[in-house]
Amino acid sequence: MMKMKVLHIVGGSIKNGAFKGAAILHKGLLKENIDSKILNDSNLKIQNIQLEQDKKIVSIKERLLLNFLNKIYVTIEKILKFIFLHSPRETFSISILGFDITKFKEYQEADIIHIHWLGQGFINLNSLSKIDKPVVWTMRDMWPFSGGPHYTMDFEKYEKSRISQLIKNYKKKNYKKNFIFVAVSKWLKKEAERSSVLKNYNIIQIDNNIDSSNFEELDKEKARSILNINTKKKVILYGAQNPQSKRKGWNIFTDTLKKIDKSKYFLLIFGNFWSNKLLQDIGIEYKSLGYINDNKILNAVYNSSDLFIASSIQDAWPKIFAEAMYCKVPVICFKNTSISEIVDHKTNGFIIDEYNTDLFKEAIDWISTQLDKNNNLGENAKEKVKRYDSKIIASKYFELYKKIYKTNTS
Repeated sequence: MMKMKVLHIVGGSIKNGAFKGAAILHKGLLKENIDSKILNDSNLKIQNIQLEQDKKIVSIKERLLLNFLNKIYVTIEKILKFIFLHSPRETFSISILGFDITKFKEYQEADIIHIHWLGQGFINLNSLSKIDKPVVWTMRDMWPFSGGPHYTMDFEKYEKSRISQLIKNYKKKNYKKNFIFVAVSKWLKKEAERSSVLKNYNIIQIDNNIDSSNFEELDKEKARSILNINTKKKVILYGAQNPQSKRKGWNIFTDTLKKIDKSKYFLLIFGNFWSNKLLQDIGIEYKSLGYINDNKILNAVYNSSDLFIASSIQDAWPKIFAEAMYCKVPVICFKNTSISEIVDHKTNGFIIDEYNTDLFKEAIDWISTQLDKNNNLGENAKEKVKRYDSKIIASKYFELYKKIYKTNTS
């Protein structure tokens, strides 16, 4: 069998979860001897020197004309959002403007097109109808079947509007019947199946992946010294790219912090965070690390922590909580979320039944008490997430690629 060539389409910043998930899969596929390549629209040279050295990751920013046009498309989309959306609090993309995917030489060289995130001003929806190759589309948020929002929590009213319906109809028109849609969680699969856009597609579920080679066990005191943390308290870890997002459960988390015993807990937070005054008013000792783009630092962060708060209300399958679990950190989450599909109640974490601050506090205190008893929560957490290592998930995609490639060449 000839060596299969897979092209991953991943728009947006390389700091985004979609890119990170795709890049981990890409790395796993290369190890499986699959000719994998990523096409992106970020400035790799500025953002990450390691990615610059990966010649299999290509950005249109390196091509002057495309870079210029991309800036125009992004600007126009921002203007359209300003006109039609009064308060776009979450990521919102239209993707009516952008490039024709079939015109790229990387597309022409590929056997399989693997879409992850079309981005803003990157690939236009209309060009999807021109694709004459097998397509796998890993849904890393709700955008593929929404009217523009990547998560619908702040857009309930908008999603019922005529504009939203027009965009959904436009998507249905341009999605080909042989597209293979993959949801990274059971929660996302259910949301997609009940949507008007994808209800007639047979949606596959393959979990997100983590790169376990980036993480190793460190002595807790050594890890804390790397971060200049000097405390004997239990360290609560809370982190995301945008930790203060409503859908991340920021409000209920901070309301819970007001109720816990501040003498027992230290808060470690990372991501794009700006509410220092709020935490100061709450009175909890804390350290904010900002956005982390260094896996060695991230490894120290996880190993410094006693428990991880994954309070998301809407999330497809964020990698951070699973990476924490791999570093033996038990996780607290809410019921009926993608994270609760991974966490086993009182085995490797705690699942809260409802959005209630008293129950939230109870979960934090329960984990803390169990850790004092040398419970196996941490060991159980690591054992659970080993199944999501990039090598295992890459092999699942390889089997999917072989199946659809064989179907399309026979």
